[in-house]
Amino acid sequence: MKKQSNNKAFLLVAVLAAPAIFGSAVAQAGGYLGIEGSSVSVENNLDDELNPVGLRLKLGMRLSDVFDVEGHVGFTGDSRNVAFDDFETGYIGAFLKGYIPLGSRSAFFVLAGISSVEHTQTINGSEFTDDRTGVSWGLGMETQLSERLDLTADWMHYLADEGLFEEITAVSFGLKMYF
Repeated sequence: MKKQSNNKAFLLVAVLAAPAIFGSAVAQAGGYLGIEGSSVSVENNLDDELNPVGLRLKLGMRLSDVFDVEGHVGFTGDSRNVAFDDFETGYIGAFLKGYIPLGSRSAFFVLAGISSVEHTQTINGSEFTDDRTGVSWGLGMETQLSERLDLTADWMHYLADEGLFEEITAVSFGLKMYF
């Protein structure tokens, strides 16, 4: 019980502090901040699928015309399922992002990196936690709305592993603001 509340506190502090801690360094290097809504798909070993929704923040920095380095911090929650009282997912990851231009205002991108995912499930007042780290990848598209604002959407494959929660993917949609 104590470990789970410490993990939630750490995730909340990371989400709130990341822009303040890294913002000035990223801004000097031509960085960006993204705010997106996310729907996470969690498949368990009972062939059931959970779809908690939430928020993802991303902080990135240009390395070249075709590559960025990008970090994700997100959290989701679901209390709509009758099988449990509450289900929460928190995740953090670091990625290399490559672009392929599509016209003058849009680009297709791919990401690859590493993520850490934590699931917390509450059933009849008891909490069960699952923490895992692994290789992640994804793909998406961005369209320039103005010089400092992009519309962005992506699909991420955060983890695939043996265990109760076998595969974790997410679809996110939001805005990316350049410093």
